[in-house]
Amino acid sequence: PTAFFERHAEVKGVTEGDFATLCTGEPSVRTWLRDAVEHVCRAVPDLAGLLTITASENLTHCWSHYRGHECPRCGALGGAEVVADLNRLVAEGIRAGGGTARLLAWDWGWPDEWAEGAIAGLPQGSALVSVSEWGMPLLRGGVATVVGEYSLSAVGPGPRALRHWGLARARGLGAIAKIQAANSWELSAVPYVPAVASTAEHVTRLGEVGVDGLMLGWTVGGYPSPNLEAMAEVGRAGAPTVTVDEALLAVAHRRFGQAAAPRVAAAWHRFSEAFAEFPFHSQTVYHAPLQVGPANLLWELPTGFRATMVGIPYDDLDGWRSVFPPEVFADQLERVADGFDEGTAILRAALAASAAEGEVEALLREIDVADASAMHFRSVANQTRFVLARNALAETASAAETETLIHSLEQLLHHEIDLATRLYTIQSRDSRIGFEATNQYYYIPIDLAEKVLNCRDLLERWLPAQRAATGR
Repeated sequence: PTAFFERHAEVKGVTEGDFATLCTGEPSVRTWLRDAVEHVCRAVPDLAGLLTITASENLTHCWSHYRGHECPRCGALGGAEVVADLNRLVAEGIRAGGGTARLLAWDWGWPDEWAEGAIAGLPQGSALVSVSEWGMPLLRGGVATVVGEYSLSAVGPGPRALRHWGLARARGLGAIAKIQAANSWELSAVPYVPAVASTAEHVTRLGEVGVDGLMLGWTVGGYPSPNLEAMAEVGRAGAPTVTVDEALLAVAHRRFGQAAAPRVAAAWHRFSEAFAEFPFHSQTVYHAPLQVGPANLLWELPTGFRATMVGIPYDDLDGWRSVFPPEVFADQLERVADGFDEGTAILRAALAASAAEGEVEALLREIDVADASAMHFRSVANQTRFVLARNALAETASAAETETLIHSLEQLLHHEIDLATRLYTIQSRDSRIGFEATNQYYYIPIDLAEKVLNCRDLLERWLPAQRAATGR
């Protein structure tokens, strides 16, 4: 807090609101940072490593939010040098602590112009961590985007990571791929997105480019999943090469039995193909109703509220869709949902091939995950079309168009009732659904029951009033 610096003005760096940084160009701050790392390493001698985040996330040093030019000490150094210097200080603390901890320097948030200088200044023995798929160009629904957040639907590595790993290797540093193997904010309300073939393909490609290690999750994706098992099959060091198809069959065999394995593997491939249609944009994954799905309420009038980050989406369609035209956004999500429904049908066909009780139970739980995933995607498409039709209804003076819009809204409301009811049944028997470790439950069964009442109210009160207002 800025009040701290009333008595310690000499260590003050860049100010942002009610906070200011401890300037790492000040000798006493440098000593404190180095000594703090040394203390931790001495206290925890078996510590395996430290991961540094030196940009974007929080206000931690003068260049962390790209405003270092405001600091008389750090401004002339530039962001790349300050970031490299910070990592060198951490490395000094590790060495002084006498442990064997490894320094992993994450390039999260580094502007492109920092990379070469920052990597050139990293200490020997460290490793450069880069999100594999960042910077990948995508074309979905005819709309061009670039991956700027974790994505299971985009199979890396992308150009940004390849460039940064290349710079690191040229200096003899390690190259670590940061990926999400089981979930991303594209959908975190299920224990894993069953696009297992995509995960296996991603890790296969990383093996081909020769990364030294993988970081497989962040706050989502830690549930024991077939994705993690498939990753292990294709990524096991020193083992004979395993293809994606072989990995999927091996995992399916272990989880569901030999007879069902081919169909399960086929379903995982179909989920992966469908997920490649996801309308990806960083704003979309954070603000669209992807996590709450059918639990998100519908509103007869615009709320005027903006969607919150991975929280309450309201009816903020422009915030949900980002660069995608509304119809394209809905169409792409329906393509994903259709593909997941097709994959789920393959899983149901596999039930007939399963004899053991445990295999049947495991398949039923896999079907729940796939079904719930499809419901989330389809509901976001429904909600998009509802907002479009609701807004058009408020603007039209045509009786014929009014009737067409009301009919469309009726169908959407009945569809949302169906999805909420079906998801209620699934979540009531499978408590993994709707849960994510950092957000806890996005919804519980009573929220889905509320959605049914919400839709019934709109069907029984609002739409008849709209129809009556036109004299029909």
